[in-house]
Amino acid sequence: MTGTSQRHAALLDKRTGTINPCAYTRGLASAAVDPGASLYCQSPVTGIERQEDRWRVVTQDGSVTASKVVTAINAYTEDDWNQVRQHFFTGHYYQLASAPLTGEAADTILPEKQGAWDTRKVLSSIRRDKADRLLLGSLGKGEGKPLAYLTRWANTIKDHYFPGLGNVRWEYTWTGKVAFTLDHTLRIFEPAPGILSATGYNGRGITTSTVVGQGFAHYIANEDDSLLPLPLSQPRPT
Repeated sequence: MTGTSQRHAALLDKRTGTINPCAYTRGLASAAVDPGASLYCQSPVTGIERQEDRWRVVTQDGSVTASKVVTAINAYTEDDWNQVRQHFFTGHYYQLASAPLTGEAADTILPEKQGAWDTRKVLSSIRRDKADRLLLGSLGKGEGKPLAYLTRWANTIKDHYFPGLGNVRWEYTWTGKVAFTLDHTLRIFEPAPGILSATGYNGRGITTSTVVGQGFAHYIANEDDSLLPLPLSQPRPT
């Protein structure tokens, strides 16, 4: 199932799958814009202030007032005024993608296209995408690292797991942030009436934030928190 003899046992969960996070995000954006939502990019919020019975969200170039505000920037929360910043510590993850693979050796690697994780102390991931690229990732800050450093790591991992694959051309690399909590548990809370916050997805943000988003939308529209995956709590710093 993995295509390597270096793994002697694994757990297989057929309920899971892989997803392109960028395409998924664009799909969510389209789903919001089509019925009339407005999106403002490159507009970092510099503060939130109470204005009578509503909240005023301030940016450098303008502001928006609303009765409800959701802060959902997770590991990318940087400003001290945002209480979410007190509830996680930042991790980093980087990935590399090869040119599309061909040949008999390539066909044996994750032939059913499951995503695979190695859960040793510094976990790593192996995937194949729909173009048959090999994607390797690991905890660590790839930003600012020389390309030669990243490709040398990728070649070491590739040769360890798939020694018969031969030379691989690495075409893409990227890095991102992960919000961790000490107990590895999500935090959802209401720091003030009308403000909802979530953080600490611990590297599982795509699926979990989708569930949280549905729960928040239901709570905002119906004043009903029954769809939230966890009870709302008062924020306590990690």
